[in-house]
Amino acid sequence: MRPARAPVVALALAGPACDSAPDAPPCPPGMVLVGGTGTLGLAPGAHATVPTIPGEDAPERRCPAALAARPGAVACWIQTDLVDPVLRPRPVTVAPFCVESHPYPGAGHPYTTDGMTTWDATQLQALLAGGGLGGRRLCTMTELQAAAAGLDANLPIVYGRAHDPARCPPDQPIGADPRCANPETGVHELGAVHSHWVVADAEFVAHACDQPPCRGAGRRLLQPGALVVGGGTGRLQTRQAPLSPHTWHDHGTPSPAGCDDMGHDDQPLICADPDPGWATGAPRLAAEEAAWQALRAHTLATGRMTPMLSAGRGFAVCPPELAGPAPPAPGGSPSGPGSASPPAPPPQSPRPPAPR
Repeated sequence: MRPARAPVVALALAGPACDSAPDAPPCPPGMVLVGGTGTLGLAPGAHATVPTIPGEDAPERRCPAALAARPGAVACWIQTDLVDPVLRPRPVTVAPFCVESHPYPGAGHPYTTDGMTTWDATQLQALLAGGGLGGRRLCTMTELQAAAAGLDANLPIVYGRAHDPARCPPDQPIGADPRCANPETGVHELGAVHSHWVVADAEFVAHACDQPPCRGAGRRLLQPGALVVGGGTGRLQTRQAPLSPHTWHDHGTPSPAGCDDMGHDDQPLICADPDPGWATGAPRLAAEEAAWQALRAHTLATGRMTPMLSAGRGFAVCPPELAGPAPPAPGGSPSGPGSASPPAPPPQSPRPPAPR
């Protein structure tokens, strides 16, 4: 077991000016350093729940009464017929890691319009595992919780202990509301706007439901290394605990048949292992950062994940008949790397993922 450590937080600023800063953290530009010992999770009964009644219009009208009946509730949760697991409080020790201070594609930009399906998340994981991109990788579920909640405060919502409808307005550029951030870690919006693709780490898997072993909506047995969606969204009527980083969802087995815009609510969350070369301006990392920014440019030019994934993987990650018309790549040319066929997909699940 690692020795206990106090939470650590530091911000890596974008641009060459930070290359030689004496206190620059060992993280890629735009990432914060988080880690330490604390508690993560959401206590039972934290939400004021309202069941969805089939055929009912505007069930949110019952929220004020539900909130009045549960003083101190985090938020109103209009529950669907199926409910995803909520992670209960547990002590954790998290090794220092770097995480985006603003979710991909970054501050001042909109979230991608297509988001990511299970297939897309698999392609992004493979792209990052290939290296050469500044050590970037998908975050783990425990890392998402630590970044969004803070290891000291363990907030139920990224910005505080109760839902504030005036914060985190939807359909705004990322970071448009500076109050939609964790004051301890400096991380913005996680769980309060969109949910995020992460990797199931062993510590999370052991506590992922009240009675392990756990199965999510996709009905797969949850195992370390699986790709899951972490955190809720800004919607109150949902199967995931709304606004909270302490909930998760499983979309089932990856298949290219999922290449559509149904993943728009599920965005990537990028982390990296600390590397002292970031603080010293290592040429190797400068080159890798340039490679990452070149891929990110595909998203900035099109507003979508698919062109970026296709450019990085070197083939069309979504078959044209399933992905629809390809948006133009940066520079106005067609998405060039996507002319080859994708590799054979993994075996498909015997049942489709449950709708969210």
